[in-house]
Amino acid sequence: MHGDPYPDNYFTSPLNIPLILSGGYGEMRTNHFHAGLDIKTQGRTGLPVLAAADGWVSRINVDAGGYGNALYVTHADGHQTVYAHLNAFAEPVASFIQETQYDRESFAVQVFPEKDQFPVSQGQVIARSGNSGSSGGPHLHFEIRDARTAEPLNPLLFGIDVKDSIAPRIFRFKVYALDGHSVIRLRDSQTGGWRVLSGGESAFVDVHQAADGSYAPTRVSRIEADGQIGFGVQTHDYHDGSTNRLGAYRITLTRSGKPLFSSVMERFSFSTTRYLNAHVDYAERRRSGRWVQRSYLLPGNKLPIYDAPGRGILTVGGDDRVYDMQYTVKDAFGHTSRLSFAVHGVELVAQNVPKSDTGASTEIMRWDRTFTYATRDMSLRIPARALYDDAPFSYEMLPRLEGKTYSDRHRIHNAETPLHTAMTVRLAADAVPPRLYEKVLVGMIDSRGQISSAGGAYSGGNVSTNVRTFGTFAIVADTTAPTISPLGYSRTQRSRVLQLRVRDDLSGIDSFRAEIDGSWRLFGHDAKNSLFEHRLDGRTPPGEHVLTVRVVDNKGNERVLELPFRR
Repeated sequence: MHGDPYPDNYFTSPLNIPLILSGGYGEMRTNHFHAGLDIKTQGRTGLPVLAAADGWVSRINVDAGGYGNALYVTHADGHQTVYAHLNAFAEPVASFIQETQYDRESFAVQVFPEKDQFPVSQGQVIARSGNSGSSGGPHLHFEIRDARTAEPLNPLLFGIDVKDSIAPRIFRFKVYALDGHSVIRLRDSQTGGWRVLSGGESAFVDVHQAADGSYAPTRVSRIEADGQIGFGVQTHDYHDGSTNRLGAYRITLTRSGKPLFSSVMERFSFSTTRYLNAHVDYAERRRSGRWVQRSYLLPGNKLPIYDAPGRGILTVGGDDRVYDMQYTVKDAFGHTSRLSFAVHGVELVAQNVPKSDTGASTEIMRWDRTFTYATRDMSLRIPARALYDDAPFSYEMLPRLEGKTYSDRHRIHNAETPLHTAMTVRLAADAVPPRLYEKVLVGMIDSRGQISSAGGAYSGGNVSTNVRTFGTFAIVADTTAPTISPLGYSRTQRSRVLQLRVRDDLSGIDSFRAEIDGSWRLFGHDAKNSLFEHRLDGRTPPGEHVLTVRVVDNKGNERVLELPFRR
């Protein structure tokens, strides 16, 4: 029993089925922590969604991406529950939202009803489950928030009925030689050989689970170190009835019985959730797909979920001291896994490893200072605290892609270094003909030569954009209008549903407008499938009609489709 501030008996289940999770609170996602529980809906949409407690609908959101159709219910105890990726709202909210969409002539709307407008009772059906927004499959996303701060809280602390008898699993841990004076040696138990790390290098140590459930290193029989050492762990939690990997609730690392580091996924704010990229080993995630959680703090990490004296860094001296290290990983139900290993303090000499020379730059980007860099063809500005740690800057100019780019390619640092806030990139537009000034943007080019939009526009002889990732950039042009493809269309058949697939090849869709016989019509938008859909209703009587669709992309390219149909 948790008690205040997490009463176990205030909220009930939002679904009338056993709760099996596909996603957990605090689970690591791209650029953010997951803010709630993803509850499986048996592969179906349309299940009744129930109010978890008495309250009132305080916010209604409809969007093509993100949470899709979402309801926010505020409760008298100071909490707010969120129900997202819904298929449909229950009445009277459904009619209210449709009227609002027609009044605003917009599919995407956000409304904040008055307190007494839509009261709800615990267990009342308020919606139907779905797959709207950026959902990857049918499920209900459920959150409990602090209504005052809008911070999402861990729903499992409130006694939400999720069956869990499984302890977290520890897959491996990682050791880091944090600076140029740090050295780590790892002895292979099978070959007897040593691996030496220094100067910011790191390595995995695989583990095995013993019969009593505890974990210990495998293959590595001895760890020696000298200097500033950091650790990270790859661990995931699981729940009954599901093989989905979920996030751990509490991770603790001790040295010889004394606390070195702990993190607790109890609450966080949406304003800090991108610090996930400092919490994890971002470069490892990019390289291998593994989520390794650091057990030491990068200097630019401002997440408030830690207790880490000395930033969680282990300072090892060459004094033959043995540091008995132990990881303890717990889930919200108290199930626990432990990993033990020893670090031997040995006097070691750091090897000066020569760095590869790109011939471009030896400058250092300081995490707490603004960094600027300029050549004749490119200028860059990274604001202070956009980085989480200092990093040596790298830059390379590559030849343009004939027929695809209107500038040389500029490889700005590398994509394995995360950015918290956007940097400004300006590329000289000397090779852009005046007729394309309104059509050019900055393109990001991947290792296969595929181009995606990084946004931006022409101004004063440059094309500039703000972007939150390093990579390779060049000026490109979008002169192609979006495509509009009717699905299942037949001029001779009577229609009940009008479906369109709308795509753009580069800059993205800016606006979509559909009219039937000159009057605006509501088309639902499923962004992940590039799908627009309208179900004909009383606004369109039986007979012959004309659907007119106008789509404009972010560079002003327009496509118009006129489609006669019969109802």
